[in-house]
Amino acid sequence: MKKVTLLLCIAVTTLVFGDEIDDIVNKINSKRSSTISKDKILSTPSPMPKVVVMDSNHTKDENGTIILKEPQDEFNLTAIINNKANINGQWVKVGEKIGSYTLIDIMDDSVYLKDGNKTKTVFFGTKDKKIKIKIGR
Repeated sequence: MKKVTLLLCIAVTTLVFGDEIDDIVNKINSKRSSTISKDKILSTPSPMPKVVVMDSNHTKDENGTIILKEPQDEFNLTAIINNKANINGQWVKVGEKIGSYTLIDIMDDSVYLKDGNKTKTVFFGTKDKKIKIKIGR
């Protein structure tokens, strides 16, 4: 019953407004012309301002110019198990990437990362506060 009612509504709408819809479609399809050249339109600057979302990677100088800060690569080593390291919540094996760095080696209490000429050794916590785990009593 609902399908019949819907089809009936569409049919009535088409009969009542059909000519108006045809006129609108014909106006849209007609060739439009302008006295402004395409080159002038393309060379017109956008009136919309550029918006930059400020976050920790951006700052402003004294003139208000937005400056993009060099991102700092920070890594948090939380676990080493079965030749895998959990770095920033992601399990990584030797040879796999974490950000732009590649995991080169996994030691007992740290990992060695490399990105081109940059290298990092990441320890649990800090170098002075190594975590020791004893198995057994």
